[in-house]
Amino acid sequence: MNKIIIFTQNTMASTVATRQIVLKNHDCILAIVLARQLRGESFLDQLKLVAKLIKKSSLQFAIYKIIESYLYSVLLFFHTLLKSKKYKNGSAISISNLAKRYNIAIIKTNDISNDDFLQTINKLNPNYIFCIVGQVLKKNVFEILGNKLLNAHGSYLPEYRGPAQYFWYLLNNHKQFGITLHFMNAGLDTGNIIFQQKFDFAHQISAYRLHYMIAKQFGSMFNTFIELYGEKNEIPTIEQNNEKATQTHLPTKKDIKRFNASGNRLIRVSDFFCCT
Repeated sequence: MNKIIIFTQNTMASTVATRQIVLKNHDCILAIVLARQLRGESFLDQLKLVAKLIKKSSLQFAIYKIIESYLYSVLLFFHTLLKSKKYKNGSAISISNLAKRYNIAIIKTNDISNDDFLQTINKLNPNYIFCIVGQVLKKNVFEILGNKLLNAHGSYLPEYRGPAQYFWYLLNNHKQFGITLHFMNAGLDTGNIIFQQKFDFAHQISAYRLHYMIAKQFGSMFNTFIELYGEKNEIPTIEQNNEKATQTHLPTKKDIKRFNASGNRLIRVSDFFCCT
């Protein structure tokens, strides 16, 4: 059985996807790397990065990202504290507690692109590394870890390369979202495709709920990879057609205004009762 390392973080989407992988395939998980959502050593570094996010995007979207990560962690804390049914069956449990349950090593890092960290991972000699993180990986990551890195992207590549696909699906009135599992390279979502699929979603659900649905499919797609290719060294892939590529970007203030005016919402209170 192949040895897999998961690069993840304590955001809603990363936690949901990681949880699905571990619950079904914990026997082949060598270690889980918990990285910070924003690269930085100190709290001041983190504040500076949040300020940059607000400047590049908008205050409302920055608040959404905080809710999507920190408040989701609080929700899981209460499930743990109350020893709820969802906590016991693993459907509402943090990554750290899930790793303890299955005796999986946790490795923490502020910066995935740090050379010392990468050498530590390389010495573990994983067959594959599943990436479910928001940090942009630098060139040295691919130089050290080679072609072991796989990413699940929330679009039917080469469409919607880039961030926040769930936002653009809603703003552009799509009725389907795509998921692509692909090998990673130094480009932004440009690696060779392993497989991909499209899924329907309901009209005018919140961005948070759509993000949650996409995250669940991330986990399912990684599990399908283990099932199909867990014992194989050669994996068939397809090159992306760059001529058909489209690009997303972080929502600006104008984008958020259009989003709200069209009746869409980033998050609703009811989302916390259904999306764990």
